[in-house]
Amino acid sequence: MRFGPEEYSLNFLRERGYIRRRCISCGEYFWTLSPDREVCGESPCEPYRFVGKSLTRRRMSLREVREAFLRFFERRGHTIIAPYPVVARWRSDLFLTDASIVDFQPYVTSGIAPPPANPLVISQPCIRLVDIDKVGLTFGRHLTIFEMGGAHAFNYPDKEVYWKEETVQYYC
Repeated sequence: MRFGPEEYSLNFLRERGYIRRRCISCGEYFWTLSPDREVCGESPCEPYRFVGKSLTRRRMSLREVREAFLRFFERRGHTIIAPYPVVARWRSDLFLTDASIVDFQPYVTSGIAPPPANPLVISQPCIRLVDIDKVGLTFGRHLTIFEMGGAHAFNYPDKEVYWKEETVQYYC
């Protein structure tokens, strides 16, 4: 699904000096603070730079990373909820939970049932096999089993929790 440029025009990014550029390698658009940047930074346009390097100030276990993620969003008003099973037994069209949003489809996302909290944060184990033919071929982007951290806000016509501007603020 492609969106028009107006969907990516966020005050948060413009106010902080980000500019929208088009990658000379893959042709996709990206945001950057560097007017000289020509590539998006995604593989294969640019090699991964984090392999073998620490991404945190101190070494952290998986449990510590998970907890830091959940607590970050909890401090910002999200309720931590327990992960759902990896077998998506509430779905007749999907066998495995392959993303954190699957936990809330179709009932919550369609408005049939209320979410367990709103906004919420979850650390969801996932098994993804729909693109197993790409595992190993796309430079680490496609995995078969992983844990997805999901911060979700469910907006309804009569109540908006937050959307693009606030979402970008959480991650920058």
